[in-house]
Amino acid sequence: MKLLFEHEEYIDKYDAVALFSGGLDSILAMRVIMDQGLSVLGLHFISPFFGEPQSIAKWRELYGVEVRAVDISDEIIELIQKGPKNGFGSDLNPCTDCHTLMATKAREIMEAMHAKFIISGEVLWQRPMSQRPDAMNIVHRDAKAKGILLRPLTALKLEPTEVEKSGLVDRSKLLGIYGRGRLDQLQLAQSYGFKEVPSSGGGCILTEPKSSVRIWTIFHELEHPTGEDFLLAKAGRFFHYKGCILAINKTLEQAQLLESCAKDSDIVLELADYMGPLAVGRSEKPWDEAVVAQAAALMASYANKAVRNLPVGTPLRVSVKHNKEERFISVLPSRETIFKEASREEMAASLMQVNKAMTEQRMAAKKEKFYTWISRKEYQRQRAREENDK
Repeated sequence: MKLLFEHEEYIDKYDAVALFSGGLDSILAMRVIMDQGLSVLGLHFISPFFGEPQSIAKWRELYGVEVRAVDISDEIIELIQKGPKNGFGSDLNPCTDCHTLMATKAREIMEAMHAKFIISGEVLWQRPMSQRPDAMNIVHRDAKAKGILLRPLTALKLEPTEVEKSGLVDRSKLLGIYGRGRLDQLQLAQSYGFKEVPSSGGGCILTEPKSSVRIWTIFHELEHPTGEDFLLAKAGRFFHYKGCILAINKTLEQAQLLESCAKDSDIVLELADYMGPLAVGRSEKPWDEAVVAQAAALMASYANKAVRNLPVGTPLRVSVKHNKEERFISVLPSRETIFKEASREEMAASLMQVNKAMTEQRMAAKKEKFYTWISRKEYQRQRAREENDK
């Protein structure tokens, strides 16, 4: 976890920290508590898959909330690689485990800052993966935040927390919103006079079908992916082959992105004599010449003007940059190469196996806990018999 601020300067200055996505619910949750005269610092968790740290100043201006960014890239990448204990959702989203991770980090920061509790904008039954009662209880338990994790928007539908019982937070001023409707939140936003009303979600691309397939492919092909690797998934065209990733731009903005994130160890491909796309290939192993030629042929096939205006069968010269050196090869443009697009079916099958394994682990842990309890009871009965025999 990398704090993008020095939490020492915030010691003893805030009553609570908030899980702040930038969505409407997290904003409203902060404001509801701030209305009680309590000071709240929003923690905006960021990773390659979610987060908008560039919006922090805007949030302060529009909604009157104080927010700081916390980078959990390494932790969320490790979580996905190992497989989330509570499984993936319909895509690559480990929502329950991700919320648990955020709540755990928030608790650690809360303790370091001498704050007293944590706020979340979650609403009971609003999301099927992470906002069920059992999922919320898992977050409480695994984040060791029971009694200090308060959900102001849906609190009246939940058991009172310790901060409510102590009187620090006035429970009567909290809300009882639940379900997938948005009317209550929109009316509350209107009462605050918000000039802009954001959407309900935090924009996690792990829940998006197209993005999640590409991200899964990077995890599948690269043994040690880093946050920078996932930038390649934003390219217009995305392919893979046996430990290799190939990203090809569609737009000028995507070309600039690929150019900026290219490493010396990558292969960077573009036409030598004509305008065309830019391709970046990434692998953790040495590049085979035959694979480079296949990647170049695929990239060249998307140089539409060159392919359309030249006679069929005309080879194109391609610039290949690698390890700060440039060379040129000639290839016939082709989309029939060893590189394939990411497959949702492959991802679904893989995640099904992960979810099955995680379920079996959870059941085994419950079984072990049950038999441990049985053994303890039997031991106690045996001791009682021994005492009676004396």
